[in-house]
Amino acid sequence: MGFFDGKKPAAILKHAIIDKYISPFVGKTGLYSPDHRVAVVDGYAGEGRYDNGDEASPALLLRKARELQPINRKLEGYFVESEPESLNKLRQVVAAEGEGLPMQVFAGSIEDHLDDLLTLVKGIPALVYLDPFGVMIPFAKTAQVFAQRPEHPPATELLINFSAVGLRRVAGLLTSTKENAGKPATLARMDAACGGDWWQKVWLDHGDNKERAEMAVVVEYTRRLATNQRCSWWVTPIRNRAHHKPLYYLVFLTRHRDGFSEFAEALSLGLGQWRKAVYDIENADTLFADEASFLASEQALEDGWINEIEANLRRLLAEGKPFVISKRYKEVYGEAAGQARQTHLRKAWTRLYPEATKTSPKGKSKLLQTFIEPA
Repeated sequence: MGFFDGKKPAAILKHAIIDKYISPFVGKTGLYSPDHRVAVVDGYAGEGRYDNGDEASPALLLRKARELQPINRKLEGYFVESEPESLNKLRQVVAAEGEGLPMQVFAGSIEDHLDDLLTLVKGIPALVYLDPFGVMIPFAKTAQVFAQRPEHPPATELLINFSAVGLRRVAGLLTSTKENAGKPATLARMDAACGGDWWQKVWLDHGDNKERAEMAVVVEYTRRLATNQRCSWWVTPIRNRAHHKPLYYLVFLTRHRDGFSEFAEALSLGLGQWRKAVYDIENADTLFADEASFLASEQALEDGWINEIEANLRRLLAEGKPFVISKRYKEVYGEAAGQARQTHLRKAWTRLYPEATKTSPKGKSKLLQTFIEPA
């Protein structure tokens, strides 16, 4: 089975997150942008569609551009692909499905085109999406996504798939005793991608715990990328199954609190689709797969998230001081962060009113920006 034959669960999750996030991103940022323009730069666009017809990211963005036209939003797509066969198929998809839409295809690497693309989208909101098969482009180049935007920029966001498989492969060289003529060059590429050789010490400090080492490297990479850029960030491991090793880590950076909260919502919804895809695959040849069973398992998860948030809110309110949820997001959501949505926050909050808080969540559309006061 080839890579583009059909989607595996990890790809289903990745595209579900993008699908859920693009609409609020374009809808909100395009409200005041020039001519309501918003851009997405897809740096590793691939073929556009899987061979079985499923959407890859370019086809998804083409669909989104049409869906957003009725609310007067102009989603521009800039697709970059270096592999000739994939590039040819991508052009066919864009030609067939992108008629009348502001979509462009670029042959070559994102590293070669990034400066020109950032110039093309200057002055309008932009999401840059980087999904390489292996090691990332150099850190300094990636940082240009934010550095080349003006002092008071339009919304600028970055979504990266940081390959866990690639990181594992390269990190294995750190402890390998085998002769490897390409070892210095391979390590140098990872050093460039991470912005220095700091990642080597972080990896080795975790000994044999490879998954913790991976997460530590990716978190530190993201923290460094966000430093001095006024960015909030999120790192999520992406797997084909819950018990599998991560294939990659989804790294998200945003300069706006709405970007952070909307991505959290998209991540939660995407994980729901991923769980359903995994459930269907694992039960395809059994007598036990049914909608009611899956829904029951989802309800159990949601009940756990609500209980977690309720307990955290109760503890924070007991401190006796009002606070804004967004400023204590991680403390409020706790273990439910990245899983729960604002609907679960609302249910947990409702349980505490008026006994533990005099602030009712009823009628409040932006709970994360709301002050909650102790009773």
